[in-house]
Amino acid sequence: MMPETRREQILALVQKNQSATVAELSERLQVSQVTVRQDLKRLADEGMLVRTRGGAVTTDRANREATFYTRDRFNADQKRGIGELAARLVNPRDSIILDASSTSLYVARALMKRQDLHDLTVITNGIYTALELVNRPDITTILTGGILRPSAVSLIGTIVWDSLAKINAMKGFFGAHGISVEQGLTDVNIQEINVKKAMIERCQEVIAVADSSKFGEVGLASYAPIECVKRIVTDNCAPPLIEQFRARGVEVMIAQVRGENECDDK
Repeated sequence: MMPETRREQILALVQKNQSATVAELSERLQVSQVTVRQDLKRLADEGMLVRTRGGAVTTDRANREATFYTRDRFNADQKRGIGELAARLVNPRDSIILDASSTSLYVARALMKRQDLHDLTVITNGIYTALELVNRPDITTILTGGILRPSAVSLIGTIVWDSLAKINAMKGFFGAHGISVEQGLTDVNIQEINVKKAMIERCQEVIAVADSSKFGEVGLASYAPIECVKRIVTDNCAPPLIEQFRARGVEVMIAQVRGENECDDK
């Protein structure tokens, strides 16, 4: 693993859990504790975390500047596989919605590789997602208006709802903080949740794109009951819980992105 990639993963883990010990990071990344300490020192020098006795904690600066950056890179291999599998569901002449989640960004990246997708229309409130598609003039990208939410690099507010009211999409791809049978798709920010709800109302088919770590987790509020979800695209470390979704009539698609032994920590 390249040092830069390793430090990105360390920052993502600290950001996700608010703190981490040297021993935890060493075991998770399969590198020596000496290497972890060197990486933590480098990240601390850059102001992205604060060293503590035996580990590190996140900082206000990291919370402000690295939220989307770290989410984008956390479980990146799983998200890449999920994005590629989800992109296969898109056909030429489709109109689709991509939310501003990091996993939907990977769907956009996979769409960029599809040279057959003529006359495709993508509607999104994710600025990074729209920028990802900028070099595909054969894909019509509609960026909703709205108020910029810096931590998610997304657009929120009633302007988004007004623009979505004129849209009819065939498919919508949505990330989530958590997925459960009882609570459906959940997230942690009320403004993002309201945008997702408005998006779902304009979709004929709702597709959840979420890596295996999201199953059984519950965010602040629900934005879609499981009855609204037609498909879930996840990775092959998903827990047995996925059978409960299948029993409720939800198709669960599995991206093969890890070896069987690599799922032991799930």
